[in-house]
Amino acid sequence: MNFEILQNLPLVEVLGWTLFHSIWQILFIGIGLFVGLKAATGATANFRYLLACAAMCLMLILPLTTFVWLLNSASENQAKSAHLKPESSYLAQREKPPFEKTVSGDITTQTQISSENQESNFEFIAAFQKQFANNFARILPLLVWFWLFGVAVFALRTTGGFWHLGTSRRQSKLVSEEWQTKFVLLSRKVGVYKRVNILESAVITAPVVIGWLKPVVLVPASVLTGLSPSQLEAVLVHELIHIRRHDFLVNFLQTAIENLLFFHPSVWWISRQIRELREFACDDAVVKFYGERLNYASALANLETLRQGTQSAQPQYLVVAANGGKLMNRIRRILQKETEIKRPHSLWSAGLALMLISAFALITFSVGERVSVKAKSTMNAKKIAIGFVSIPPIDRSANSPADSTATAHLLIEKLKSHHVPAVGFLQGAMISDGEKMFPVRTEIVRIWRDAGFEIGIGGYKHIWFYDTSFDDYVANTEKNEKIAKQILAEKNLPLRYFSYPFLNTGKTTEDKNRFENWLAERGLRSVKYTFDNQEWMYSYAYDMARNDNDIAGMKQIRHEFLDYMEKMLAHYEAYSQDMFGRDINQTMVLTTSRLIADTGDELFGMLEKNGYNFVAMDEAQADAAYQTPENFTGVKAGISWFERWAMAQNKKLRDEPKVDALVEKAWDTRKIQK
Repeated sequence: MNFEILQNLPLVEVLGWTLFHSIWQILFIGIGLFVGLKAATGATANFRYLLACAAMCLMLILPLTTFVWLLNSASENQAKSAHLKPESSYLAQREKPPFEKTVSGDITTQTQISSENQESNFEFIAAFQKQFANNFARILPLLVWFWLFGVAVFALRTTGGFWHLGTSRRQSKLVSEEWQTKFVLLSRKVGVYKRVNILESAVITAPVVIGWLKPVVLVPASVLTGLSPSQLEAVLVHELIHIRRHDFLVNFLQTAIENLLFFHPSVWWISRQIRELREFACDDAVVKFYGERLNYASALANLETLRQGTQSAQPQYLVVAANGGKLMNRIRRILQKETEIKRPHSLWSAGLALMLISAFALITFSVGERVSVKAKSTMNAKKIAIGFVSIPPIDRSANSPADSTATAHLLIEKLKSHHVPAVGFLQGAMISDGEKMFPVRTEIVRIWRDAGFEIGIGGYKHIWFYDTSFDDYVANTEKNEKIAKQILAEKNLPLRYFSYPFLNTGKTTEDKNRFENWLAERGLRSVKYTFDNQEWMYSYAYDMARNDNDIAGMKQIRHEFLDYMEKMLAHYEAYSQDMFGRDINQTMVLTTSRLIADTGDELFGMLEKNGYNFVAMDEAQADAAYQTPENFTGVKAGISWFERWAMAQNKKLRDEPKVDALVEKAWDTRKIQK
């Protein structure tokens, strides 16, 4: 069949013109949705999702309507041309004068001239349209064949994807009876009353829903063992909400529209919006179901951690998965606090608010004595301040710096939930080369700052004072100071604290004193850590286990770390009693690691259980104990200030709790590999 024959086929012509008109139709729909989503920024994710779905449906309906209209017009024209006489045709009619002469000669002449001009314009437009139509008609077969070929390719892709999903389903097995029972109960709570099976799969990387009439939830074996029960439950609720919303069916129809309209960029943009907003809407439903954000955000972050490093041919566009969409956008959105102040809508609500405030004031003044006693009790509680070295988190993941961003968000929320006013010490070399900023890592520092946490500095590079000359050490610090002040100046914030890298204060007392004076001249104060520890070794081992997807190893390290930190707390509390006969204010150094983010509730909870209140660094170091003299220099080591004070008084050092042997081995292996 040649192109001339194809050109004469009405169906090909109609289909070609339909594809032509669909280009501008779909473009206008895409622009309309863009404006609509911008206008509906404050609306719920589900409303915006429905808006995007409506736009996607309209993208299919308009071309279909155009096709039917053009097909009917072609049929009518064909029927008319068969019955019309030559003189009654459109061209014949165009040869007749398009106007009637008036009685007056002048008026007649003017009317003729005006009509002739109009006729000339019409003829020009008609000629242009005819020429364009004739030229375009020649390429209509090519356009139609291109479209048919594209549809066939995408249909094969979709068919292969469904075949892969079917294979994954057949290769899966039922989970334990305990989780089957839990899943049935969860289904009822969520509002899913049809039978849904939960299967364990070894070939997928994240929980997914497959099927609509008889849906199943596939869960990777690593997720069943790698997430805590509460986190796994939250992820399963997410999948059940997908089932309740019939998202698999919607996603299937969405994929079909993608296949038919594959040639238009607006279709793919809208499709991305739908998939992202779908996950946002499900996340909102999960948070509403539990009323708690942090555990769910941690579950998503850990789910992504388990997925990293695992290859899978799972067709993401065909399934609705717990880790779908842009994960960091989802985590950031989940952790975002409600900050809107709701306005009173009536005098009644304003009056009620006034009554509540008055009642609160009355109660406050009536129980003044008891509040005073409670305040004294709080003042006598043990206090601890925490400094983090360094921000941003050290990149050890294959997915950095996105992994560092997730770690920062999770850690910030853990600190907020336990009301820890921490200081994060910037290591400038991680966010700048001295000339320009690295945007993603710099943004992590801004996230820390904007969350209300203080920023201090260490060195631009994390170097030993013992191995560095005074001038070079000052230059290294000054370079970091410049970078930190640039970020703090954006919010008009001060720079107040310096943390010695490796807690090493130099080779000589003279260098140490000179540097302390240099800090004071710049309005900086060094932090004296009483609670030193080898958390960084545990964090390194934990990151290596995460990179290897070693779930059992991660659990073991978390357990060993918390046990180690509890022993270290008792160790330094004993120093406090030995040296000062009381519990002095403590200062603890940690790193901004995923280990701290994942064990934050247990670690900070352990400190709270032992009677500690979290305070700011300046309040902790206002304790008179921090004025105790010490002269520790001349050794390439970093030790806590308790040990420095003990050495200055010629007191015997206490035996420190040992680091877990496997953790120490992982660290030693790192040093050998270096």
